[in-house]
Amino acid sequence: MVEIKNLTLQLGQKEIFKGLNLDVKRGEKVGIIGSEGSGKSSLLDIIAGRLPPTSGSARVFGEVLLVTGSAYSDFSELHMAEMSAIDKLKRALHGLKDSEVILLLDEPTKNLDAGGVEWLIDFLKTRQDLTAIIVSNDRYFLWSSCKEIIPLGEKKVTPINLQCDEDFTAVDPKDLSTPIILEVDDLLKVRDGETIFQNVSFTIRRGQKIALVGQNQFGQSRLLKTLNSFWRNEHSAESFKGTINFSDDVKIAYMPQVYSSTAARAEIDALKKSGANFLLLDNPTTCLDLPQTEEFERALKEFGGTIIFSSKDRVLVETVANRIIDVTPNGTVDRICTYEEFLGNETVQQQIREKYNL
Repeated sequence: MVEIKNLTLQLGQKEIFKGLNLDVKRGEKVGIIGSEGSGKSSLLDIIAGRLPPTSGSARVFGEVLLVTGSAYSDFSELHMAEMSAIDKLKRALHGLKDSEVILLLDEPTKNLDAGGVEWLIDFLKTRQDLTAIIVSNDRYFLWSSCKEIIPLGEKKVTPINLQCDEDFTAVDPKDLSTPIILEVDDLLKVRDGETIFQNVSFTIRRGQKIALVGQNQFGQSRLLKTLNSFWRNEHSAESFKGTINFSDDVKIAYMPQVYSSTAARAEIDALKKSGANFLLLDNPTTCLDLPQTEEFERALKEFGGTIIFSSKDRVLVETVANRIIDVTPNGTVDRICTYEEFLGNETVQQQIREKYNL
């Protein structure tokens, strides 16, 4: 177990946290959340003995294993590049003596797909004697895994307030009288001889909010990039096969996947200034902390235009999307429904297995 008493950390002139108290008993799973710079990872480093606190104490009764991201640092004997994120994580967690280990997980779901997240949730639930302290911005994962969630720092969020350039009102995604603003037919994308996606066809109506989900994350990114390049007339004839038709009143704003919180905030600022009524978003909250993610989620839900987005954040998908498309390498599985309904529909899941040749 772990006993933290009156823990304070100051780096230079900046006080990261002060007077922190935490008691984690054997077998408990505790989540740590907070804004960027609140000291989440630093707290794990203190517990692991890698960083001395300014004052206070952190007593650990057991062996500490720190897993950062989806990989464990001691993989010198393995070919890391050849392992998937879930395989690295399974390797890191293999053979744990639950009653002796204190497991520290720092953003363990960051590189996992939905199946990998479910595996980790099940792992933590079934290991009743394993003690774990988990830093994560994945709300679904934390809610499903942890008995208690501890916030660090103050929740200070600047409102995002995304607005589109027209006074659109909410529409029913199933309403066939709503104007069609995008038609895609028989789209094919090949890269270096490998099919990224094919047989992609769909019709998008104004106000629909579509989440791209599934195992083909590279295909999701390429589809978003292809749609943006076509609208901006920046594509070549060889970049894809098939047809894409946008209505004349569409104004696109595209957010590529980024790899730092600074870049994410810059891209969101650009979205706000774009005056767009159609957003293409590639994993937009990956580098945002939890308070920023919640505010951005609220803005997307209230956005009056159309959105196509990919995301590993299940709560974001369930909250924002009213239509789900799995872009497999062999076509799409497409339903106007919630993500929960999509996952629970056995016909849909059978179609997905067939298209992935599972």
